[in-house]
Amino acid sequence: MKKILLIATVIILAISSCDIEEKIYDEALGQSLIDNASPESLIAPVYAELRYFYGQRNLFALNCYAADEAMLPTRINDWYDGGTFQDLQRHSWSTTHSYVGSTWRSGMTGMARAAQAISLLEDGSSVEAEAKGLLALYMLQTLDLWSQVPYRDIKDVNFNTDPEILTGQKAIDKIIEIVEEAMPALPNSPNAIRFSKDAGKTLLARLYLNKAVYLDRYAASFNFDNADMEKVIELTTEVIGSGNYELETEDFFSIFGVDNENHKELIFAVKNETTLSYLGMGNGVSYNTTNSISRGLYLHPSVKGSDAACTVTEFLSTWDTSDPRFYKENYPSEEGWINPEDYKLNRGFLRGQQYGVERDSKGQFVTNEEGKYHIIPLISPKDGTLAIHTEEVNLVAKKHSSGVRCAKWDVDLSAGNKKYSGVDESVFRLAELYLMRAEAKLRSGKEGALADINAVREARKPGFGIDEATLDAVYKERGYEFYWEYMRRSDQIRFGTWEDAWTEKTSTDVTRRVYPIPEEQVTSTPGLEQNKGY
Repeated sequence: MKKILLIATVIILAISSCDIEEKIYDEALGQSLIDNASPESLIAPVYAELRYFYGQRNLFALNCYAADEAMLPTRINDWYDGGTFQDLQRHSWSTTHSYVGSTWRSGMTGMARAAQAISLLEDGSSVEAEAKGLLALYMLQTLDLWSQVPYRDIKDVNFNTDPEILTGQKAIDKIIEIVEEAMPALPNSPNAIRFSKDAGKTLLARLYLNKAVYLDRYAASFNFDNADMEKVIELTTEVIGSGNYELETEDFFSIFGVDNENHKELIFAVKNETTLSYLGMGNGVSYNTTNSISRGLYLHPSVKGSDAACTVTEFLSTWDTSDPRFYKENYPSEEGWINPEDYKLNRGFLRGQQYGVERDSKGQFVTNEEGKYHIIPLISPKDGTLAIHTEEVNLVAKKHSSGVRCAKWDVDLSAGNKKYSGVDESVFRLAELYLMRAEAKLRSGKEGALADINAVREARKPGFGIDEATLDAVYKERGYEFYWEYMRRSDQIRFGTWEDAWTEKTSTDVTRRVYPIPEEQVTSTPGLEQNKGY
């Protein structure tokens, strides 16, 4: 087993081949512990950091709250948080923005853990290949957000030396090199919570699709090279044709359900469990993104939550509300009595008056002699007004219920009033492969884009296909399919809508296509230079 020059204090987490369960030692790695550590124990910290990196106040905040699909207003006297959410939506963030800093630190932690795991794992092993794939994922997200990637040679990791700062073509080439080096040993079998060959191919396809953006960040228009688009088509076709995955045809929201582990459409996902007690606390995806922002304070008697985030009016107006991805009613939005087993939260965009179970003065369920729940119009516990989710909303909301909430992910009721969740967080899924391929075909003048777009639309609803394939159609379809899945910011930049105006966002500053390097990192890391405009 390989050794590294510097062994830091780390957390080792034991995992099985199909499950990821944390076992915390929280002690300095002695040589004997290293020698006896299983490969699964060594790679576990790399996977674990994803739960923090993909959290609401990290990657979700930078990719969704800054885009035209999501916002988190100040409601009455709550959720101002020093203006952090407002600055994201207005594109007025600074070099000291707390979520920019926390996301950067998490990305660097993930890269360091991956590099350390690679240095300890057996050359050519499947687990070492997974660590390389995860390293490439952290690097790609860092390149996408900041245009600079601090990198240390994974063949001879030395955390005492200064990293090389990769940008543009060098960063792209290094990510490709790492994935291609890992590819022969990556697992073939589809296991959505482990990084596989198909995950590697999907990552590369996403990189080639955005390559033009990464090479010329502030261009008035991007030059999408035909050779890059051909690589996107080649890679996506391989994954689509593998037969390992299927588009969901019955219930779109099952992709984001409590029991979604290894859903037939998921290629790679962040593993979550209600039993996990991740040290990232409130920023972990299992703590926030899949539960807290997917639920209201009043949607279920045993569940509370932040109930702060909502969608943006302009984004909502682009929808055909008959689209099954827009809303799914699991119980009637009307007063009446229902069986307890029928009370499953409504999903998608929650508009208008909200209904839920009546509670008595002690907070207990109100039931009749048959044991049924009483469904009533709900009142916001924050301001005592009817819980009517209006489409019109500003960054300082007039009422607590202003703004249409989003419940794309299921709420894990088994967690009770905790914010932990068993909903695995999608990173790559099959629908993205179809829409990336359609976009690449259109950008390179090839035929077949309409069939790819309609493959997704027809899977969601028979007879829901469109008649013409255009780049605008792909852009809109990506919005309908991937809302609140961390993709909107990069989509808006690639399609040229990032500088548009919406709600209270009026900035047209192209330097906001990348985030600032946290100030303390610029001053302490040789080679890092602050991005343009900051």
